[in-house]
Amino acid sequence: MKKQRSEIVMFLLMIFLIISSCGNKNHEAERDQYTCPMHPTVIQDKPGSCSVCGMDLVRKGRAGEEVMITAELSYLLKPTNAMVISSIKTVLPIERSMAVTTNVNGTITYDTRRFVEVPIRFAGRIEKLYVRYNFQSVRKGQKILEIYSPDLVTAQRELLYLLSSDRDNTLLIEKAKDKLKLLGVHESQINDLVATGKESYSFAVYSPADGYIVEASSGNVEVSSSSSKSDGMGESIASEGKSFSTVKTELQTRAGMYLNAGESIFKIVSAWNVWAEFDIYQKDAALINVNDPVEIKLSDSESIQAKLNFVQPYFSNGESFIKARVYLNNSDNKYKVGQLVTASYTSSSRKAIWIPQSAILDLGSKQIVFIKRQGVFRPKSILTARQSDNWTEASGLELTDSIAYNGQFMMDSESFIKVKN
Repeated sequence: MKKQRSEIVMFLLMIFLIISSCGNKNHEAERDQYTCPMHPTVIQDKPGSCSVCGMDLVRKGRAGEEVMITAELSYLLKPTNAMVISSIKTVLPIERSMAVTTNVNGTITYDTRRFVEVPIRFAGRIEKLYVRYNFQSVRKGQKILEIYSPDLVTAQRELLYLLSSDRDNTLLIEKAKDKLKLLGVHESQINDLVATGKESYSFAVYSPADGYIVEASSGNVEVSSSSSKSDGMGESIASEGKSFSTVKTELQTRAGMYLNAGESIFKIVSAWNVWAEFDIYQKDAALINVNDPVEIKLSDSESIQAKLNFVQPYFSNGESFIKARVYLNNSDNKYKVGQLVTASYTSSSRKAIWIPQSAILDLGSKQIVFIKRQGVFRPKSILTARQSDNWTEASGLELTDSIAYNGQFMMDSESFIKVKN
């Protein structure tokens, strides 16, 4: 009996020891463990530093433990390209009236209304050429070239025959002189012919005006100043509504060439009157009119006050512009053809929403700003119009929209500037 009671006590003692051992193991399993994010083999039961890399150890999660999203982890739920440092300076759009001053660039060009043709009234061969290059300066009455013409020789001989055989027939003699005049022979040349009684085999062609001589056969002489290039003398020429081309300095006309009657081989362009010509964007078309005052700046220290003399729509290379011109007197040779100038004009103000120019990011096909909402900057497409100093008129915004003051700071990746609306 005693032996049976002793066996029962031993059995109960063993059960107690087993239960006690399991409890200790569960207690040890519930203890926190810390590991290195970079070296998971490093594990210890208290906070500290990694023995390999020195990083702070982090607590290992337990099986079945739910991760709580705290303020420190909430940013992980947002796209990385939508989160921007919230300390970036922001501004609010303003609604008011502004006087808009617009600056446009332009060039000084020839006044194409001053082009003078040098036509050849008789067919013949060039004997001598006194013009050496395009844009050579000439004076009115200066000899340009000499031409041998069989028609002129025949007309001279007819006059000399009448003078020698029928001097009293003044009617036929005057008709013969008129024929020579219609062929382009000057009065002085006819008088020399009558005085000497000998025909000339070459006749001179003289410049009809002062200016610069340009060869008509050297490409398209009537060109637009919107792409003006200068030749060796710093000169170029322009004409309304024509595509631009550069006139070569070298002449194509040579001595010995044959010319047809009525052919125009040279033009005289005058620099006594010039144009200040500007290309204005189509969006500003309603803001500019003929006779509007404009300030033309020739340099940083020199400017003149003028009025617009010409405003016309203009289409070039797939884009629409407004061609504006100011007619200038250049009798003192103050303005040089091809010279770059800047014009400033002020248009009437109107009430609209304005934002700083720095807040706009121009993507070429659209303009966007970055609106801050709930601590996150997001891009928004807008439409822009006029500018006034550092302000731009914009539509598509509310007065309560808080926008980034400098849009360039926000362009950190292509995906960030994609606009849904």
